[in-house]
Amino acid sequence: MLQTLPGPFNTPPFTSSSVPTPASLSPLFTFNWKVHTYIISEQIHPSWPKVQVLFYIAGRDWDDYSTVQKLPCVRMFAFHETQEVRGSCKLKGELGICVAELEPLASWFSPPTVRPGRQKVSEQVQGTPVELYYIVQSTDSGDCSSEDSRKSSPVHTEPQRPMAYFAGHTPMQRIGSVRLFQPLSELKLDNNFVVMAPSKPIKQRETISTFLALSTFSSVHIFTL
Repeated sequence: MLQTLPGPFNTPPFTSSSVPTPASLSPLFTFNWKVHTYIISEQIHPSWPKVQVLFYIAGRDWDDYSTVQKLPCVRMFAFHETQEVRGSCKLKGELGICVAELEPLASWFSPPTVRPGRQKVSEQVQGTPVELYYIVQSTDSGDCSSEDSRKSSPVHTEPQRPMAYFAGHTPMQRIGSVRLFQPLSELKLDNNFVVMAPSKPIKQRETISTFLALSTFSSVHIFTL
């Protein structure tokens, strides 16, 4: 059976979240300050396994620069099944911005160990979802160096709010999700097209998903499949 699907030719949608700052940081923030987030790329490939999120402050008094040196640290968490990876950055400058980066574990790019029985092939080729969360923490030293970004730590859920994560006693705020795609090998069909298939060995009767892509050096403008 051969099933073809259109490729992701559209631009990924803008993903942003706006969350009021925690009450514990009120001495550093005016009442209406908010932390916004923007996922730089929602599609992550093994060739460049980096998850980057831009954090910035909105609603501040731009005439007051007295708190620039006291801006807090942002810690970002990525969750996949029972594993966790971390990254961090410190809000800086007059604009109060920073980019947090983390690297998913290599095993996260493999197919999930638990897959819904009714999951469609079209859903499988969209990559493995990874949820992103963050917390804002004050820092007196001005340093925002985090622990080992690949070190796991307990993740607790509040019984009354099963979707809320906690790092210690600090509730996490959800950023959104990214999707991890499996490593692909290229098989050249001709001067115009290549087939991209999973690079892992294929078992008999196993269902796989492949992509038909236009070569970078192709000069054709019209073609028929």
